[in-house]
Amino acid sequence: MMNCKLRHFFAFICLAFLSCSCKKTFSVLPSTDVPAGFDSVIQIKKWLTIGPFEFDTITGSPETSFFYEDLKPYGIEEGEQIDDAAVKKLLRKGAGVFISDEITLMTRLSKYVSGSIENKSNFYMIAKVNSAQNQDVTLMIDGAHSYAGWLNGEKLIEIRRKYSTTKTTEHFLNVSLKKGENIFFFKVNRGTNLVAWDLFCAIAPFHEAGRLFRVNYAGDFVVNPLVTDSLEIYAGPYMSGKVEVVDGEDKTVAEGSFHNQNFFVISGLNRLPAGFYKTILIVGGEKMEEMIFMGEYNTYAEQATVDAAKFTGSSSSMEDVKAALHVANHFKDMSVDMHSPSDIRYRNRNKVFWGYALNRMLHHAVPSTQIMTYRDEDGNSGEFIFYNGNRQRQNVPLAIIVPCALSGESLLEDWYVSHLELMEADHALASQYGFALALIYAGGKHYSAEKTEKEIAAIIKRLVKEYNIDQNNLFLIAECEGGRRALVQLSLSSGRFAACALTSPITLSRGSEEEAPINLIPRMGNTPIVITHGINDDVVPLEESRRFVEAAQKQGLPVEYLETGESHNSINKDVRRFAFEFFSKIIQTGLALQ
Repeated sequence: MMNCKLRHFFAFICLAFLSCSCKKTFSVLPSTDVPAGFDSVIQIKKWLTIGPFEFDTITGSPETSFFYEDLKPYGIEEGEQIDDAAVKKLLRKGAGVFISDEITLMTRLSKYVSGSIENKSNFYMIAKVNSAQNQDVTLMIDGAHSYAGWLNGEKLIEIRRKYSTTKTTEHFLNVSLKKGENIFFFKVNRGTNLVAWDLFCAIAPFHEAGRLFRVNYAGDFVVNPLVTDSLEIYAGPYMSGKVEVVDGEDKTVAEGSFHNQNFFVISGLNRLPAGFYKTILIVGGEKMEEMIFMGEYNTYAEQATVDAAKFTGSSSSMEDVKAALHVANHFKDMSVDMHSPSDIRYRNRNKVFWGYALNRMLHHAVPSTQIMTYRDEDGNSGEFIFYNGNRQRQNVPLAIIVPCALSGESLLEDWYVSHLELMEADHALASQYGFALALIYAGGKHYSAEKTEKEIAAIIKRLVKEYNIDQNNLFLIAECEGGRRALVQLSLSSGRFAACALTSPITLSRGSEEEAPINLIPRMGNTPIVITHGINDDVVPLEESRRFVEAAQKQGLPVEYLETGESHNSINKDVRRFAFEFFSKIIQTGLALQ
């Protein structure tokens, strides 16, 4: 939280800027430069930030306060240009005015609040973008519960009742920057969330925005995955493309194209029989796919419950079906904020994704992604998520993803099933490089290294027996606290894994029971490790990786290390590409276990 001394310091800095302004308009506005012909994403990180403003908790609420025009009493209209005189007036009247400059992916406004937060809501953020020429660009925007944005006085976007996602690029807006100064103006409202009070705004050339859309929206471009009549498609930065709807026999049952818009609707689909269909979006010469469900989903779920009770097969497959049914019913029964388009979409997408997996299992077909079960050597049972898009191959290498600290009681209701976009990005990479994936739970809040070792052993045993998994090509992937846990697993069973890929691992601090990984290096055998760490990581210090790598190399452990320009999170959801490239090199050079 920002204390009073720090707030006064920011105010002093702002006044210092003003005193040197020589009456130049916008002298206090921090600026970001956009050169001509730029080819990568430029994030706006420096903002003149005003707030937070207070509201009466008796007559109002955090959500309704979004509509309060807090700047009006100071003679400032929302979205309009702000000059030095207006900022001076704000400062004289005691409003919070400061320069926010974050190294993180999101500007996290909660850190700039002192005292009680319950009666505080709106922030305003203004920045100047200097464009080297008139140029068309794509804005990538994401934010908190409710936010609105203006460019040069024109309102571009207003989002209400948004729930946090992990895309960081929820909206793509194609705009024109004029040569010289361009003023960005945002209003950010936290709603009922006391933590996710954030804003992300970046400028990208169209080709890079298109690539990020295809990566981050893979499997998530349908606005209404549960279709009753009309299918709605969001194409991000793409203003033209084609849509196809395909049935279970790969027959096209509906199609259409769109031009000069990035939102497309296909109507009249209620003529189709109830069931699952594949939607194909073709943009920029690339195909994206997502499953949809046509009809009444609850009716399907009720029938699936009946069919699951009649399901016959091996004991393990019957347990798998029970677990898959649990997930389907979990989302069917989950309450939804009917006033929030993002919450409706998130719930419905999970319903379709896990409902389709259950449907395939009930018909004795194997979905690419499925819930599976295991029983370890002590008789403890559990679940994991298995992806195998390479079922026709023999001796498929397997990458096991070790999670960070999870707080739930069951994988079926915890992190993985609420982060489909991350999971599917990993699946796309695994498919591209020819790997299968196992996403484990590691006991959730009951984690222990010993239990996790037994869980991994039981999962490997089942997959090697029932699928084409090559037990000589087993790999570990993890990040943050999951990275610490993966390194601990290397020390417990170094001969099991061919290599390990980590992002920003915790290596120095001790866990509740295990030693710090830096002290376990002698037990890790000769397993190749690759580590990447963002130089702007504000969660896990660079020192964690640097000291571990130095110690590992001194002891002869084969470690590769790369520092990136990222913070703890990334705008790209295919951040684990480096892991699959490293594993592929291990396999191709014959360094994997023989």
